[in-house]
Amino acid sequence: MQFLAAKSLVRTLFRGAPPEDRKRGKILRDASAGLGLLIVEGRQYPFSLSGLWKSTTPPHAGMVVEAEFDRGGELLAIRTVPEFEQ
Repeated sequence: MQFLAAKSLVRTLFRGAPPEDRKRGKILRDASAGLGLLIVEGRQYPFSLSGLWKSTTPPHAGMVVEAEFDRGGELLAIRTVPEFEQ
């Protein structure tokens, strides 16, 4: 039990925003030819590689991602989710 609590604390400290501001989503359109499109909880968000995309792996349609939001619900960052966490 202590291990899980410590793991959660480390994630929060080193990844930035608290977990409640992170949600899973899916890439609908990659950003190779203009704006990409992400869907999270039924809402669509346009994004660009230079703006919100924070992973080294380029996005592709169907990719599961983690979207980070500020307290006001604005999209701050998008990161890939490793396959073993999906």
